[in-house]
Amino acid sequence: MLTVKVFQKDTHKIIKAKQGTNLLNLLQEHNLLLYSPCGGKGLCGKCRVKIMEKERLACQVILEEDLVVEIPEYSTKAAQIVTAGKIQETIDPAISRMTLTLSEPNQADPISDVARVEQALNQKLPFQLMANLADLLRQEHFQLSVVTYQEKEVLALEPDSTENQQYGIAIDLGTTTIVGYLLDLSTGVQLGIYSALNPQTKYGADVITRIDYSMQGTNNLTELTGLIRTAINQMIHYFCSHYQIKTNNIYELTVVGNTIMLHLLAGLPVKNMALSPYIPVVSRMLVLTAKDLNLDICPLGKVVLLPTVSSFVGADTIGAILSCKLHQKKEINLLIDIGTNGEIVLGNKEQIIICSTAAGPALEGGRLECGIGGVPGAINRVLIRDDVTYSTIGETTATGICGSGIIDLIAELLKIGLITADGRMLSPEEVYGQFPIKLAKRIKLINEQPTFFLENNLYLSQKDVREVQLAKAAIAAGIEILIKELNVSPADIANLYLTGGFGNYMDVENAIAIGLIPPVFQNKIRTIGNGAGIGAQLTLLLQETKNQAAQIAEQAKYIELATRPDFQEIFINSLNFS
Repeated sequence: MLTVKVFQKDTHKIIKAKQGTNLLNLLQEHNLLLYSPCGGKGLCGKCRVKIMEKERLACQVILEEDLVVEIPEYSTKAAQIVTAGKIQETIDPAISRMTLTLSEPNQADPISDVARVEQALNQKLPFQLMANLADLLRQEHFQLSVVTYQEKEVLALEPDSTENQQYGIAIDLGTTTIVGYLLDLSTGVQLGIYSALNPQTKYGADVITRIDYSMQGTNNLTELTGLIRTAINQMIHYFCSHYQIKTNNIYELTVVGNTIMLHLLAGLPVKNMALSPYIPVVSRMLVLTAKDLNLDICPLGKVVLLPTVSSFVGADTIGAILSCKLHQKKEINLLIDIGTNGEIVLGNKEQIIICSTAAGPALEGGRLECGIGGVPGAINRVLIRDDVTYSTIGETTATGICGSGIIDLIAELLKIGLITADGRMLSPEEVYGQFPIKLAKRIKLINEQPTFFLENNLYLSQKDVREVQLAKAAIAAGIEILIKELNVSPADIANLYLTGGFGNYMDVENAIAIGLIPPVFQNKIRTIGNGAGIGAQLTLLLQETKNQAAQIAEQAKYIELATRPDFQEIFINSLNFS
């Protein structure tokens, strides 16, 4: 057996492994997260580790001898989250609590304890609550606190002293990041926010690589499901320890996310969503119990997975629609989530159409050589004058470039002419003598392709520019096709709502400068924070929003761009930077 010593931040682990073991697989098996957007195929160049002071790709290292491995710090940091956006103040949650005062049994009234409670409530008690009922009644002198769901189902019987201790968690289950919001269901107050990297990222940055992994072994689907449930339980215990609440006093979780992520949480197979005609197992809202999913809240507490529209348009989009109330407005509005799947929504209270574009991976850094997500150390702002200045998330040493930084950098290079309108980066020969010397020195050739360096190990390559062109063209084409489909003009659109982490942190003027957003919308743009997360919170606080979510999912029309005869032409015409 070989010995592998792994150093990660301030901790280290010693692992025994067989000769011939793949290093990335070994690290994953021991829960050592390492950013691997391509799922270990050697394509993305992101799973970098240091071995003997030299950087190597973990997926390309086969163990032949004892090793000392250092994992870069950024791979374990929580992603930047969006907290903007006001939540509903008037509340009507599905969870309610009432005090039940009962007469004590006697010779004249000898009915069973269960019958006594059921008669008072006029509903049946779940079997799971019967074992402790007798002791609880007598300890509390036949006065109980009853927690119900939609006033129809009893979730818990508790001492009356627990009055007003009722909590819920809204979860935005992202492909890259899991965000949770702890809410006091008696007041509607948001008590806390939790963010963590999705532990499934070790098997790939996008849902396709995870679908592939789920199909490679009989236990792989179970493993992916377990990772998500464990991550949610970690969130639950974080909230309980930091806010001094009991797990049993959390009675409802509402979850939004793309269709694949919700299937993986529920433990449902996802393979058919990668094959034409891309059919999910289920698209309607699921109301499960915590016990069904092994989640550490009140055992009979509800876990609500919001409905989805298609395999490519999930509950996160439904949540974003709820948050900006697009489905209730008379005027036409446009909603864009430039996230992993790049969903675009157009419509009003009469009709809603939606499409999905493959823009996210590039704009979120997954397909760029030095790209990373919105984590501490990511370059998020770039300005070019005589030389380059930039800022990073968390004001720490730069470790990569995230989406907002990529847009800034390309926009700045376009402004000064280092990148042409058709996306060609000038060569070192072309910039010599034509640009300030500090800028000119940043253009170098890598594999005979012009590359612009921000630092010695951080750069934007010609290939990266082409990836961004493809991504922004997909978004622009999606917008144009939806406008054509609804038979409206850009002038008819009242607002353009931007949601998601990337959409909220990018510089809008620079996004327009590169053609990501049509200039006609410049004065109509509204950022709404984490629309998906806000929507999840609304469904916790207002019962009616669950019904609205179901109606949106049922009525929305999904437009498959790939089958449109005009898509290819519009896409190609959108490739140039404006």
